[in-house]
Amino acid sequence: MSEFKVRLHPSNEAFMVGRDELILDAAIRQGVQVPYSCRNGTCRTCLFEVKEGTVQPVDVEVCMISDQELESNRRLLCMSLCRSDIVMEKVQPRRRRNPAESVQ
Repeated sequence: MSEFKVRLHPSNEAFMVGRDELILDAAIRQGVQVPYSCRNGTCRTCLFEVKEGTVQPVDVEVCMISDQELESNRRLLCMSLCRSDIVMEKVQPRRRRNPAESVQ
């Protein structure tokens, strides 16, 4: 297969990605609004969790993604290739705890 279908949640937007095309590049090329900033795996703005299908990360040694996140099927759109049709869900950033909220 030379192209794969990507569906993003919660927006439910769908687009096609070429076999050797980064997911973020395909989204931008087709006018799909996805969060991103750096395009090189360091800002983590485009972090999504793979819910269905296979996504191959590239250059993980230079990305700001942990082994634990990779094992949890999390991927950066700017540093990932599709290997099947996929469904991905945006990972919400963890809320930083305010020091005033700490339990004493």
